[in-house]
This record gives sequence, C-alpha cells and structure tokens, in this order.
Amino acid sequence: MPFAENIGGRNWEYQYDNAPTHTSSARENYLNSKNVIVLEWSPMSPDLNPIENLWGFMSRKVYENGGQFYSVNALKTSTESAWYNLEPEILQTLIMSIGKHVYDALLKN
Repeated sequence: MPFAENIGGRNWEYQYDNAPTHTSSARENYLNSKNVIVLEWSPMSPDLNPIENLWGFMSRKVYENGGQFYSVNALKTSTESAWYNLEPEILQTLIMSIGKHVYDALLKN
C-alpha cells in the first residue's frame, strides 16, 4: 500500500489475475478495509498482462546457454542483470501488443 500510494497517490487501482493464490478472503478483506478499487480481470489471461510475457523473456535471459545456479546469490545476480539490461524496445513491443490481445479476447468473449 505505501508503495502504491507513493507512486500513484490516492489515484490508483489494484489489478490481479484471479489465480487461486490471489483470491483469498484475507486479501479481499484487507483490500476492502483499505477501500482499494480492484479492477475486474479475466482469470488465467496472461496474454492481457504484459508483465507475464516479460517474466517469460526474463526467464529465457536468466537461463540462456543452459544456465544453472548453485546459490541464491548467483540466481539473484543473473536476474538483476537481466532486469537492468532490458531493452526499451522489448517493453514498448509488449505494451503495444495489448490492443491486439484485448481485441482477440473480446472476439472470443
């Protein structure tokens, strides 16, 4: 909550993907108690969420060339390197693809 308010003030909405791990009554009660607006979202729809595709890209970068890690620190270092070396064009492509994904989802109802 403090992070969200720090970057969005009071003008922000919470979005999650309806995965069972995100739909606990404790989470719902907490968000209701804080008057958080929750966006309605289709369950299991990673194509409508650019971050899901970004995680796939990141995973390929972290584990490229058969990468294996024998310590948490090595995995963390590789993950941070992949994150900080993301090319802006990748992010732009993911964001620009949302319109097509939404259109396709609407066609499939």
